[in-house]
Amino acid sequence: MTAFMPGPHYKGEQIRLDCDEFSERLRSTLKKGCKNDYIELFEKIDITKEGTVDWDKFVEYMLLEFYEEDEKVKTTQVPQWKELRMISSPHKDVIQRIELLKCMNRYVTVSKEGMVVFWDLQMKLAKNSRLSVEAIKQKDLWVTDCAVMANINKLAVTFTSKEIVIYDLSSKPDFNCQYRIQGFRYTPICLNYWFNSDDMEHSILSVGDMGGEVTAIIFYSAQTTLFPRPHHQGGKDGQHADEITTCIKLKTIPREKTKKSKLRLVHHDVHDGWVRYVKYMEHLECFISCSTGSKHSIILSYIDKVKSSMRSITLHYDSGVNCFDYHKRLNLIVTGGINNQVCLWNPYVVSKPVGILSGHMAPVIQVAVNQRKTQAMTFSKDKVLRVWDIQQQLCLQRIAGIFPKGPEVQSRMYFDDNVNRLFITFNYQLTALDMKVEVREQVLSHDQPISCVLYNPKHNQVLTSCIGGTVNVWMIDNGQKVKQFQDCHGQAEVVTMAMDEDESRLLTGGSDGSVRIWDFNGHCHHNLICAGGQSADISQIVMLKHSVTVMGWSRLLTIFRKSSFREYHVEATEWSGGSEHFDDILCADHHPPSLLVTGSYDGEIVVWNANSESLVKKLRHRSVLTTRESSSSTRSSSACDQRPITTESKTSEVEFSCVISRLILLKHRLQGGQHDGCDLISCGGTGWCRFWSITHTTLIHQFIAHPHAGNIIGTTDEENNYLVTGDSDGMVKIWSISNYLLNYDDIKADPERLTSWQAHQDVITSMQICKKLENFLLITASADCSVTLWDFHGGKIGDFGQEKHWRLDLALESLRNQETGDSGTQNEKEEKDFMDDFESRCTTATSVEDTRPQDQQRHQVEDLDHRYNTWKKTVLGDTYKEERTQKRERKQPGTVPGFKRYLESVQTPYGVLNCSDLQQTWQVEKPDFVVNPHKYFGEKLFNSTDDAAAADENTQQHTTDDKQSIRDTRHLLKAAFDEKTFFPKELLEYETQMRTQHQHQLRLINSTKVGTIR
Repeated sequence: MTAFMPGPHYKGEQIRLDCDEFSERLRSTLKKGCKNDYIELFEKIDITKEGTVDWDKFVEYMLLEFYEEDEKVKTTQVPQWKELRMISSPHKDVIQRIELLKCMNRYVTVSKEGMVVFWDLQMKLAKNSRLSVEAIKQKDLWVTDCAVMANINKLAVTFTSKEIVIYDLSSKPDFNCQYRIQGFRYTPICLNYWFNSDDMEHSILSVGDMGGEVTAIIFYSAQTTLFPRPHHQGGKDGQHADEITTCIKLKTIPREKTKKSKLRLVHHDVHDGWVRYVKYMEHLECFISCSTGSKHSIILSYIDKVKSSMRSITLHYDSGVNCFDYHKRLNLIVTGGINNQVCLWNPYVVSKPVGILSGHMAPVIQVAVNQRKTQAMTFSKDKVLRVWDIQQQLCLQRIAGIFPKGPEVQSRMYFDDNVNRLFITFNYQLTALDMKVEVREQVLSHDQPISCVLYNPKHNQVLTSCIGGTVNVWMIDNGQKVKQFQDCHGQAEVVTMAMDEDESRLLTGGSDGSVRIWDFNGHCHHNLICAGGQSADISQIVMLKHSVTVMGWSRLLTIFRKSSFREYHVEATEWSGGSEHFDDILCADHHPPSLLVTGSYDGEIVVWNANSESLVKKLRHRSVLTTRESSSSTRSSSACDQRPITTESKTSEVEFSCVISRLILLKHRLQGGQHDGCDLISCGGTGWCRFWSITHTTLIHQFIAHPHAGNIIGTTDEENNYLVTGDSDGMVKIWSISNYLLNYDDIKADPERLTSWQAHQDVITSMQICKKLENFLLITASADCSVTLWDFHGGKIGDFGQEKHWRLDLALESLRNQETGDSGTQNEKEEKDFMDDFESRCTTATSVEDTRPQDQQRHQVEDLDHRYNTWKKTVLGDTYKEERTQKRERKQPGTVPGFKRYLESVQTPYGVLNCSDLQQTWQVEKPDFVVNPHKYFGEKLFNSTDDAAAADENTQQHTTDDKQSIRDTRHLLKAAFDEKTFFPKELLEYETQMRTQHQHQLRLINSTKVGTIR
């Protein structure tokens, strides 16, 4: 605003600046940036090319810029999820539908065997019942889909018997079957219900079948009655008319609308495959249906006023579609295809999609749209969940590996945008993902979740990677970003990183199943093909002496010999040790020259000789054996076509607790060779941390480091003095292990926890420990898109990517002074509280009325001095005094050096303040009435001796008469004291009321005493 202030020759016109004046004034006002930056800003503001800019244009541009930036942050903010919840349910077959019943504040799930379950909003079981249809055996009855008819409190269900059955949900205890719609040519497999919120009588029930037909029944008096009942039907055996089932033939429903008609049937049969999903969109006034057929996969059909056949429009797409959803505000249709693509469609553009979102490696089977944001969630057949920004057309988040493992399953997905809760079913198993509360003021180191972080001591740099394929290089001394490599694996994600022995090469592993070797100038030297060119989930890269080992998607190790690094593309060679694991290998660690350990999903640890590539030994614990026995029994029972209900549910928790996410070799202990205790640590599922002895081939000790976490990772310093663990909730804990389990016969107890703090709002994906300026530092990376630098006391130095850079030496000194000051203040407070408590106890003891005999009281009075000196003469006092003298001296908090210069130089609103020392104050002279009070506050002087004598006589009279009332002396005052004018009316009334109440209580007490005496 200062740049647009008028000068001394201002004539009342609005100030307009040209390009040179604009750049010079802003540069002199802000005192930062170069001239070219302000010239570029001027060109952005002057979009009409007038050559001048005024204050109004400048403010308008800045407001629009901030508004767009705020909208971009809102839409592209990565959702943060809580732990995946496994909800136990009474379903014993595939869950076909989950939906919210708003009128009852209940969730309802319906499974294939006809079980209907109601849940409250906290997902606690409220009610369950089994559906039944007369004349059909229960074992021959399969539910294909259902729809909640919320405006009339009914449930419509489609069965394999080619009919739709409508149940009344208000009937107790079982649901009453009211209507059976029969006469479909093909089996209906999808169902949808819509009602007009302004006119509850108007509703539409649409259904799609295996023959490619879409049929819709339009109700005009839904709340009165859905279908007309025959007049001859009445109560039978005391039954009400609504309790009797009415059968409706599809061909008897009217096709044309008349003034007296209460319902109507419309249809079309354009699809050439099964209709997977159908839905009526009130905003478009049409039906949208999708099919797995290749010719007519997406159809928009409109109701004709005269004909029963609907007018159809086909969206041109050469692949089948499994699912879709509609975003009302953006007017876009989001479809998931069998060709792994997610397409965005404008309903009025039928020639091609307006956007294609690629990234899934398997067919997309479920789609859900977040109506409050411009985001869509898609779930593929390989159990990968992706969150997309629809406007930017990019992937914000990829979630995999947390869902139940197993063979191919049928899944349903439902998103409740009222509470931001996502439901995904896997056959009969129900899971829920709750979204965390968004943090607006968060510093983002990357645009997408962080996958890995490394520290390069050779260059004093921190390397971070995200699932968007970007690698950033930061200076650890100030947090400044110095390099950025984008699209390291094309469209694939960077999931892990590693460095070679010389710390001059960077290895990145992508979700496309390849490992690439880079220099720090961004040049790729080699491309290692891991899974034969197919996509693979690489979990870790380990550098050996003569090879590079990759793992994560198989029970085998993939190895690349360094001798074959002659060409750009390098093929994998076979690991000589073969397959020794029974599940996928997730992690590993290496200690030169030949020790290699690998950990798998089932909790088994294999020790290898890296030089000969041969097996040395295996480490297991009882949970692994129990899980294998359960899994073998599960396989045998499933082979006999018997569903393992209790076995799998009992072993699921044990199985996840065995998962190993990190292996840590205590290399400092292995180098010394003086101890036979713990030399290997494993971290994994449900917060378990286990300590192993490779020498004794046994598990020494285990404990739950993070009780409420789903999964944890860990790391140690070079000398193995500290163990740092981070969990899926963003919590970090530091443990002391310098003297922990050095020998095999040591006491098996949990290690000492030094400190813990909440480091992030989401899963901690990677951690690194480094030592700078004789201080241990911790670098944490999280799925909340931030990378943070901490000291070992939980003090935050800064976030990589923040606008203001830090100085590491000043930041560490400031944190050290702050910790010392806080410690001294806390110790002084504890000591003061203890002494105050002790003195109060002593005072209380002496003030209590003594009821002992007279001689004991006399003895206590004689020994009163001893009671006052108990603190100095008792054993307790001497012990406390000795401990206080031996305690170290507390350092008092001092000023931060250079803080004054820092405030003057910082570019903040406080940076322009003058922080000079305070000037010495001058001597304040006391006023005369303070120096000579007798001149102003003495006795009143009288004009005559008669007045003085009268006053003296009057004073003596008042002195002798002590009982004289003050009211009688009012005539001596110059002005009478009037309470009514001096005090407020409310205060006087309150005083009168209290005086009356007090007198009343006194009378009651006196009357009580008189009655007692009598």
